[in-house]
Amino acid sequence: MVCKTRKLVRVTKLILAGLTLICVSWIASVSEWHARVRWRNRQVDTDHGISTMRTIIAYSQDIQEEMDRPSPVRCDRLPAFPEVPSINRTWTADSSNYGTWQRVTGTKVSIYSAFYDNRTSQPYIRILAFFHGRNASADQTLFCQTRSLDPNENSVEVVAAKPLEIWWHEWDVQSTDIDYPFLLSCPLTGPLNGPTLVSLVTEPCLDPTNAHPLKHSLKRNQQKRMFTICVKDLNFDKDISQNLIEWIETNKILGVDIIDVYIGNISKEIESILQHYRDAGFIRLFHVPIRNKPERSLWQRRRDHIITYNDCLYRNIQESEFIIPLDIDEIVMPKTANSLPELLKHLVKRGWNPKEYSAIMIKNVFFFKFMQKINKNYYNYKNKSKTYAKRDDVRIRYARSTKILDENNSVHLFDKNKLGNKNSVDVNELQVYYENYNSRCGHDMPTSKLMTHVISSAFISPIGFYSKSFMVTERVLTAFNHYPLASLGTSGFDGWPAPFKEVQLNHYKESCNATVVPECELYQRDVRLDRTALRLRKKLIEALSNAICT
Repeated sequence: MVCKTRKLVRVTKLILAGLTLICVSWIASVSEWHARVRWRNRQVDTDHGISTMRTIIAYSQDIQEEMDRPSPVRCDRLPAFPEVPSINRTWTADSSNYGTWQRVTGTKVSIYSAFYDNRTSQPYIRILAFFHGRNASADQTLFCQTRSLDPNENSVEVVAAKPLEIWWHEWDVQSTDIDYPFLLSCPLTGPLNGPTLVSLVTEPCLDPTNAHPLKHSLKRNQQKRMFTICVKDLNFDKDISQNLIEWIETNKILGVDIIDVYIGNISKEIESILQHYRDAGFIRLFHVPIRNKPERSLWQRRRDHIITYNDCLYRNIQESEFIIPLDIDEIVMPKTANSLPELLKHLVKRGWNPKEYSAIMIKNVFFFKFMQKINKNYYNYKNKSKTYAKRDDVRIRYARSTKILDENNSVHLFDKNKLGNKNSVDVNELQVYYENYNSRCGHDMPTSKLMTHVISSAFISPIGFYSKSFMVTERVLTAFNHYPLASLGTSGFDGWPAPFKEVQLNHYKESCNATVVPECELYQRDVRLDRTALRLRKKLIEALSNAICT
């Protein structure tokens, strides 16, 4: 009797749980704004003359669980197949296909690129877009129409797009009449099985006036690259050939697999170098989404760069384990490992777990050019512009009383002979490489910046200030040039600070410019002997001896 009673109680609980689940699901499907719609052919009774009717099945998404809950909706026709524009983001010297954006009719929304995202059990389409005006995303609901690239296939899936601004309002609270970067997320009822087209519309059944082909070249479990560097909007009128070559060769030595560079305005010399490395398969070149124009404010240009970095992120979610946003004056420098893959092994032993964190945060170390010659003969301030006059006066005061800290943070007075030769090699051992370069190029090898810049600021930037990061492509939802802004499954991002004993970001700058001017006094107060890069000396000189001639 007791057993029968327990069994009855268990059955009753199951029935009540089932009824509760049905009620919750029904309420969610009615109230959740994030609706899905899918077109399907409907079998109808032709005797009653309803031959053109289509059935739309609407779904809603539980934001946390990302589970589908169907609810039927009707529409009277299939949206027309859109005109598909020719979009080629690959940069070439003779192309002018800059920023092929498509406007969503009836809105202030422009879309740049779209990607298929199957990183979770719930597949999505992710769209990078600009909304013009601070509250533009709240004024208009948008829908994704997804269909096969084959116009003869009579099926369209429609889903409400969820907008997420790729920005923190605390950075810029005053700007209003500018373009704001957004990620639009459109959940799918199932995985994509072939070439697909996506369009944005303001009503589920409207004929679209824009279209983006979706590419998903790799299968989910296919082998990925390890490291991809993303370089934003390269704009240089002057010749930086030697610095660029050294930067590229250094990253090759460190184990970077490929570099994605977005091209703005560059000189013919830089153009030739980038094409050389592209032909070698080490660099991919893309057009910048927005060309740098004088009328675009500083805060607008920073938002423009957001589109670049997230385009690079989503290009690589199926191809690369990590992306590393870097400028060409920055090098991620391991201190005990010989390469980035070896560095990862070291970091795992210190607590790094890619299943728990979306990024490895790396502390920044400034190597200012004026610090490399801290002596009175270096400070010749004739012909200096007024812009830098005050700043250079600050340098003079600090240079006269500067302390040098060695790698152990011991203080000693400046003496260029005390720079030492730690991690260096015999000059005679390198002579063959210099002779090889001279023989090939007809002139001496230019001086290496990494080998001569061994004085850094003694103040190490705290995590979050000028830091850069290894971003885990499996986890990052949105990014900017320092670290992720949002991650899958979390409300923000979960970064892991790399131990400074293992790695640092070497940041080589001409001067303490406007980007760090509030802290210039702090960064210039004391300097530090930093010979970390000398560990690469032999490999780098050998690589440069065989690199393209400048």
